Amino acid sequence: MQIKSFILSIIFCIGTTYAQDLINDTEAVHNFLKQEKNKTIQSLKIDAKYQYELLNHLLDLGEWDFVAKAIKDSKTLSNVESALLNFKISWLNNDFQAAENILNGLKAKERENLKVQASFALLEIEAWELEKAEKLSRELLAKNPKDIDISLILGRSLMLQKKYADALALANNLIQEHPKNASGYFLKADVFFWDQKPKEAEEVLKEGLKINPLNADARFYYGYAIWRRIDATQLNDMVAQWDIALALNPLHFQSHWHLGNGHTNLTFADYVDENEKQIRQELEAADQLFTSNQIDAALRKVEEIEASHSKSILPAMHKASLLYSDFDATDRLARLTRSEKIFLDILNRKKHYGPAHNGLAAVIKSKRIPYLKTYDNIMSSLRNPKINNMDDFLEIFPDVAYYPGNVAKGMAWNQLYTSTVYFPFLVKQHRLFVIPPLHVDLALAMKAPYFRFNSTFDNRQWMDIRGVGSGAAAIEYVERGAFEERNVLLHEFVHLFHGQVLTDGQNRRIRELYYNAMEKGLTLDYYSQNNESEYFAQTYPAYFEKVKVHPLDFKSMNTLNDLKSKDPEMYRFLDELITNEKAYLAGDNSAMASNWSQVYVNLATNAAKNDLNEAYKYLDTALQYDSDYLPAHIAYVENLVEEGKYEDAEIRLEAAKKIDSEYAPIYSTEADLIIAKDPDNYQAQAELLKKAYDYEKDYMEKAQNSFKYRNSYFRRGKLKDALDVAEEYMKNGSEISTYLRDRKDESKAFSAWQKALLGNKDQVAVLSYLASQKPQNYSIRTQHIEALIANNEYEEALKNLQQIYRTLQASQVNRPEFELLFAEVYSKLGMTSDLAIYLEKLMVRGGDPARLDPLNNQRLIRLLVANDRIEEAKTFLKKLNPENSIFYKSSELVSKALINIKAGENLEAIKLLDNAMKIYPYQIDGLILLKDLSKIDKTADKILTQHLKEMEISPIL
Repeated sequence: MQIKSFILSIIFCIGTTYAQDLINDTEAVHNFLKQEKNKTIQSLKIDAKYQYELLNHLLDLGEWDFVAKAIKDSKTLSNVESALLNFKISWLNNDFQAAENILNGLKAKERENLKVQASFALLEIEAWELEKAEKLSRELLAKNPKDIDISLILGRSLMLQKKYADALALANNLIQEHPKNASGYFLKADVFFWDQKPKEAEEVLKEGLKINPLNADARFYYGYAIWRRIDATQLNDMVAQWDIALALNPLHFQSHWHLGNGHTNLTFADYVDENEKQIRQELEAADQLFTSNQIDAALRKVEEIEASHSKSILPAMHKASLLYSDFDATDRLARLTRSEKIFLDILNRKKHYGPAHNGLAAVIKSKRIPYLKTYDNIMSSLRNPKINNMDDFLEIFPDVAYYPGNVAKGMAWNQLYTSTVYFPFLVKQHRLFVIPPLHVDLALAMKAPYFRFNSTFDNRQWMDIRGVGSGAAAIEYVERGAFEERNVLLHEFVHLFHGQVLTDGQNRRIRELYYNAMEKGLTLDYYSQNNESEYFAQTYPAYFEKVKVHPLDFKSMNTLNDLKSKDPEMYRFLDELITNEKAYLAGDNSAMASNWSQVYVNLATNAAKNDLNEAYKYLDTALQYDSDYLPAHIAYVENLVEEGKYEDAEIRLEAAKKIDSEYAPIYSTEADLIIAKDPDNYQAQAELLKKAYDYEKDYMEKAQNSFKYRNSYFRRGKLKDALDVAEEYMKNGSEISTYLRDRKDESKAFSAWQKALLGNKDQVAVLSYLASQKPQNYSIRTQHIEALIANNEYEEALKNLQQIYRTLQASQVNRPEFELLFAEVYSKLGMTSDLAIYLEKLMVRGGDPARLDPLNNQRLIRLLVANDRIEEAKTFLKKLNPENSIFYKSSELVSKALINIKAGENLEAIKLLDNAMKIYPYQIDGLILLKDLSKIDKTADKILTQHLKEMEISPIL
């Protein structure tokens, strides 16, 4: 009896006291896992009577190979027990058909076994036969009301049908009846997560982990809960939880997906391959073979290249990617199995390499798809897609031609519904949408290095994200969406036409509906709560989809019924929008005339950079489609102002006011006209900008107006007025979306930065916090470092610079402004050898003014002078083209003053500094020089005192 009790305590109630400490101490959890494996294996040697329970437990601990061998060697397991263990191994390996075959291989009487029947119910969930799974598990539970496993299957089938109240009641019942078993807690946490209650989920999850710290799903969800806190400093903790999940289940789909889709504590510096460019160029030959349907030849080519680059994981990524991407293969399962092994090998060589995690998740999901009840019907339509606009389709989606056969094309086409109406609008603007394979990251696909060194609003690394609204959704998303999972292709395509084709009125209405949904709690999921773009991109696909299958998480579940019931106003807007789309597709060109106006406004904006006459032609065309389209009138005025045709601009503005006198952009544009006519009339400009700010009801437009209003003061040296505008927005601006929170943070950063530059040390902490939460917002990081330098915190500045520069170097991105900051810090620290290195970088080819912006060029000159490289500074100064701004004029005078000081010409320096302060009173470098001179010269002291007296904000010198 003692042996039985010991064994059951291992299996069902792991460490009820020790586990209290095993929630956040992940190293202790890994040690505990090793102990549990050893204990369980030792228990197998004590008494074979409980071999099935112990082997089943070892499967939960990740010892799959051990159990498979033990089953073969066992002489005590019954036929049913062996089948159940083999079933679980196949299920864990995502081979559901093999799992079903194992159960069907049992005799009829054996298939009546309770655990066998429960396994059949589990397979019904995998086939997305949720009602059948519910019915069977209810029948089994009626006969065996205390069975925890069956309760969990029922609970999952209820949850996935969105019967959250029923699932929650079942979970609470499990907790009440089995308080020392973690299963009820974990089910309850699942339900809370899926019902959009992450905080409640996290608390329940912790209770379950105290009882059983070794549950793969629970560990994944706890890491996910940490990420949902949106705190960049906790990313290490998030990943540590997922490492436990993968130690328990090496093929844990959600952990691999998240680690491969931006949820990481790494940067591109951890990924970089110094020979990437050469290797990828060599691999292009394999891509050509692949596209021409010479799959095996393509694989052989990759293997040849791999042999000559044995230290790189890029050829292996390529090979695994090609194996996955052969959608028309008759031996697809075998190819997926090969691909899976390669991805696992890559992760053993390069831990937490995001693309391999994502590739593995893609393979896992692809292995699951054929078991769906709808698979055969869908696959039949994909093999013979009915594409009625192939020319535009291939122009917008050129990457579908990369994948051999018809299936990839069919997968993409079948998910677009009436959004194909936007093809000609996007073709006109030469916009395209890429569908990269697993071995191509977003930076390569979009030809934009930005994606290798920036992060999203919610702390995901763009380097690993597989879709973007500017025009990309990776192939693995396309496959999943084709089989009724979350339609990421359409989601991202919505972002594209949202930004490029929808009218100003439609965009404003979407934001209005978003604000309404946020204020009244009508959003479909947490993801659509982020901002109006995600709100629209989540709701538009929901309009077309009556069912969603095997979602990754709750943001993937939205259907037409959800849309109608949760957000009826948005449903009505979409119904009207899509009715117009259908009308246009049916030949009614007037249905989307205003959208053509917007397209031609976009074209005019681009043309205006080089040819205003071409821009006017586009705007004339825009107004032919819709004569009252206000953005076209505003664009016309902006171009006329640029040409100096002020009277014509005034006539256009008056025409715009007759269309809608309360349209706020009119007054913002009128402010530009006023200042163009009379550069000194900044008060009239400020009044108009304030009017535009007050008139604007759209929170996002209001944020932009606040920035423009603030900048109108700032660029004239009216720092106090600029700070007042920033602080008003910080106080009263909406923060209902991530976009708007970012705008508030930008205002907060501006205010803290300017005050810190004037010596307010308290504001450095504000910037430090913002920088920690937005580690790849380089504007805020720069402001933070400049504030640290201004307040003599050089070591901290250097630490921050080193963090940033490592990622930028790995991404091969040239950001000389950071090299300048390095040089300034090294100069202050007296690290002359390091200073020389960075000055050499900045002065390459004798100094290239184009490498830095004008103000930073002046800082470089002062740095050279301060380090007695005066002749270089003078030569560099002569190369510069002066900029017509008060900041530049003031800064240039300060640079010349410093040169004079070094030459012992203090009187001339004082005159220059006096003029510099008159131009911009808050030129801090000039104030510091005046202060230094005031110690030895009464004239300098008098001038400094006078300037300080006249300032509206007193610097702390």
